[in-house]
Amino acid sequence: MISVVISTYNGERFIIPQLESIMEQSVLPDEVLVIDDCSTDHTISLVKDFIHQNNLQNWQLSINKYNKGWRRNFIDGIRSCHGDLIFTCDQDDIWRKDKVEIMSKIMEDNANIRLLTSNYCESYENGNKKIGPWENSKEVKRIRIKNNYFLIKSPGCTYCFRKSFATICLKYWQPDYPHDALLWRFAMFADGLYAYTDDLIVWRKHSASTFFKESKNLKTIKEKRKWIAVSQQFNTDLKKFVANEVSGEVSAQISTAKRADQWLETRKKFYFQKNPLIGLKLLFYLDSYPRYRQFLGDWYLIYLKRK
Repeated sequence: MISVVISTYNGERFIIPQLESIMEQSVLPDEVLVIDDCSTDHTISLVKDFIHQNNLQNWQLSINKYNKGWRRNFIDGIRSCHGDLIFTCDQDDIWRKDKVEIMSKIMEDNANIRLLTSNYCESYENGNKKIGPWENSKEVKRIRIKNNYFLIKSPGCTYCFRKSFATICLKYWQPDYPHDALLWRFAMFADGLYAYTDDLIVWRKHSASTFFKESKNLKTIKEKRKWIAVSQQFNTDLKKFVANEVSGEVSAQISTAKRADQWLETRKKFYFQKNPLIGLKLLFYLDSYPRYRQFLGDWYLIYLKRK
C-alpha cells in the first residue's frame, strides 16, 4: 500500500498543479492525505472542490483545529498513514508522472533501502531551471556517512520511505526537528539511505515558500545559536537511535556523531564568546560544515553583521 502526505498552508497559488500531478501518476497511490494547517486563503475550498470534482474517494482532507506549523503537520500526517510506503509532498511542487511508479518499484526490489530520495528540477520565478543534487545518471546509489551529515542534500518532497522505519524514527522526534532531516540522517546512520539520480519532481523555488523564509531568518546570531542548540539535541537523539535501533558494528557512526558534538560545541562557544582563537579552531572541523562557506558566514555574522 502506498500513501502520500501533503501539508498545506495558504497555498492557493500553487496547490492545483501539484494535486493534478499526483492524480495523474502512472501508478496511483492507495491513500492521499491532505492536511491543512488552518489556511486563511482559498486553499481549503480548492482542495475540497478538487477531490469532489474528480471523485477521489481515497483522498482525504483534514483541517487542523489550530496552526501546528509545518514540522508537526508532516509528523502527524506520517503517523496517520496506513501505507507500507510513504511519500511526503509539499503544496507547491509538480511531480513527474512516473515518480510513484519508479520509486515504489525500487523500494519493493531493495529491502535494504529505508529512505529513497531522487533528483529534482529547481524552477525559479525568473524562469531559470537547475537539476540537482546529482547528475541525471538514472542509477540507484547509496549515500554513505560523511562528517557533514547535517547537510540534507534532497528535500522531503523527493522522499519515499518505509512506514516501519518512520515509526522507529518518530520515537526520537522533537518539535524542532524537520521530518526530512530526521529521516535523512537516521537512514544514513542505519546504512539505508539511497538516491535515484533522475529528476522526478519540479521543485518550485519562490519567495513565499517556508524554505525561503526560514533560510533567510537563519542568517542572524540569535537564530544561529538556536540552530546549534537544536542540532546538539538532535545529535544526542541520533546516538540513542544508533545504540537502540541499529544492529551490527556501529563504531563508525558513533565516532562520526561524537566529532559533530565537538564541532557544534566549538561553534557554540564561538557564537557566545566571540573569541577569534575559538573561531580558528573551527578550521579543524571544516568538513563538518554542511557547506564550507558557512565557516566564513560565522565570522561575518559575529564580526560584521552582529545581529
